[in-house]
Amino acid sequence: MVEKVLVKKVEDYTQVGKFVREAFETFGFEEEDEVIIKPNFLKYNDPLRGCITHPSVVSSAVEAARDSGLKPLVAEGGFGKDSADKCFSSFNLGDGVNFVNLNREEFVKINVGGKALKDVKVAKSALKALNKPFISLPKFKVHHLTGVTLGIKNNMGFLKKPAVYMHLNIHQKLVDLLGVFNPSLVIIDGVVGGDLSESKTKPLDHGVMVASNNVVAADAVAAELMGFMPEKIEHIRLAAEVLGVDLDKIEANVDIERLKRNYSLSFFSRVLGKIGI
Repeated sequence: MVEKVLVKKVEDYTQVGKFVREAFETFGFEEEDEVIIKPNFLKYNDPLRGCITHPSVVSSAVEAARDSGLKPLVAEGGFGKDSADKCFSSFNLGDGVNFVNLNREEFVKINVGGKALKDVKVAKSALKALNKPFISLPKFKVHHLTGVTLGIKNNMGFLKKPAVYMHLNIHQKLVDLLGVFNPSLVIIDGVVGGDLSESKTKPLDHGVMVASNNVVAADAVAAELMGFMPEKIEHIRLAAEVLGVDLDKIEANVDIERLKRNYSLSFFSRVLGKIGI
């Protein structure tokens, strides 16, 4: 089966709404009473630094979801206990938007039954995305352990922190987690990407966005746009094998080569990756 991925050049954040609407129109979304929208708000940070999903992407997704008959709930935890709350209160994410800081919720143990991840504790609101449609809004960004942090890794925001227990055999654990948290729509913010580190990012003006109803396909295309070979990113390769996605048969609507940039990890990030912490 050929998986389709929408890729567009998006020069700045004033153009985001148009792309988000096109993503909803292209891939659709199964109507739900309430749907989780999961950005990457790792920490409270200037959105133009390339570390977090830009607020305009979140607000555009909220608006498009409402127009599609959905009731959106923006849910995120972040690295610190109050990271999400600071983002929610500081950024304009839309009028009357419902938010939940997953780090301040009750945590519930769920069965994952994966090869490396058997069970895990997740925030109570995350159960609304468990084996159900949800919207993932990750960031174009590198990561010292996984090479890239895109849609598949964005699921870690549902987990109880600190999630250092995920680090050993992280690629397989991410694929196991994808078995229970698999977004129905992924919209990846690459207008300004995060280079060198996942937390101390160097902003990279990339001017691109990616969307798909298949997170593996979306991540593969985004990784390639970042200058990586998707089959060399272990969790993308493993997820493709498990979910039956042929990485050679992903159909993008543009010539990806023209939009590629070369992201890389800093020396310090590479050292941390080698150590495995």
